[in-house]
Amino acid sequence: MTDLTPKSLPHAKVQHRPGPNVDTNLALGWASLAAGALTGLVLGLWSFDGPVSVPAAIGEYGDLSRRLLRLGHIAFFGLGMLNIMLARHLAHSDMQRGRAVLALRSMNFGNLFLPLTLIVAAFVPVAKYLTCLPALAVTLALSIGALAAFRPVMKEYRK
Repeated sequence: MTDLTPKSLPHAKVQHRPGPNVDTNLALGWASLAAGALTGLVLGLWSFDGPVSVPAAIGEYGDLSRRLLRLGHIAFFGLGMLNIMLARHLAHSDMQRGRAVLALRSMNFGNLFLPLTLIVAAFVPVAKYLTCLPALAVTLALSIGALAAFRPVMKEYRK
């Protein structure tokens, strides 16, 4: 069993009990932020009259394919930040281990596949229908995180 404290935060004060390992979520969250920066660099090549002309497959600024690319780019940033926040929060919560692991794994699935399906959907339009699966996973993960945040409040309220 691993300690709730992520290896990257050995100084954190946390209850010492077996819990979920959040290191994978932290690593994927930071990698997602880097992927967001990288996709931004690529998109910037043709944005705002950049040095490269817009590839024909991407279309004009308002076309769905180009909007899906921009959404995939920003999803890397947003989901990466949410993944890091969820991991740090669940590492210090008293959430049941099974629920915490479900939230962490769901968030990893959504963090990885939602931006990727959005980007793929820019080139393969039918792929846009696959975005609901990682979106549902993110929703589940954040709902469990919200439940974990409300548990101490409700315990205090019941006193």
